[in-house]
Amino acid sequence: MPPTGPAGDVCGVVLAGGRSRRMGRDKAALPWGAATMLETVVAAVRTALPQVFVVTAAGRSVALPADVDVVVDPVPGQGPLRGLETGLRAGGAAGYPWAFVAATDMPLITTRVVGLLLDAAAPGDADAVIAVAEGRDQPLAGVYRTGLAGRMDADIGAGVRSMRRFLDEVAVHRVVLGGADARAVFNVNTPADARDARRHGIV
Repeated sequence: MPPTGPAGDVCGVVLAGGRSRRMGRDKAALPWGAATMLETVVAAVRTALPQVFVVTAAGRSVALPADVDVVVDPVPGQGPLRGLETGLRAGGAAGYPWAFVAATDMPLITTRVVGLLLDAAAPGDADAVIAVAEGRDQPLAGVYRTGLAGRMDADIGAGVRSMRRFLDEVAVHRVVLGGADARAVFNVNTPADARDARRHGIV
């Protein structure tokens, strides 16, 4: 059944296992409005989906609502592709054929953009549906078949770490976002990114 809202067959996956080197502190715990960056992303995803898995690194403590499932990335240092594989595997094990994926450094994500990507996945003829903003793929804002986890694991075992390389191997539908929708998938990677977002009234 295609992932169309209210999307009973789609879970949420939020990746929060990165080392945040460019930010200089844990991005997931960064204050963002009245919450943290991670809590802000999770809240947007939870509005549209019945269950959310947060993928985090071993030993990291994250503050989240009680009904959010925390999944530990079992192999540190293998990048976002391993984090995505971990989240998709958890979603598949829980019975979801699809997962909406967001990165913790996308605190501007909106339920509207979640819905746009879910609707684009509804025909079911792609393995992944990803956002494109300002001419750039945003693979960590998209909808993925959870069954891709096995293929990702095999690729990682063969030395693949690049999201771009993995996406070249599967059927991908791209959704070009503009205006406020493009801004919703903006990555806040550095202190300068956070300052710019606040200076321009984004948050």
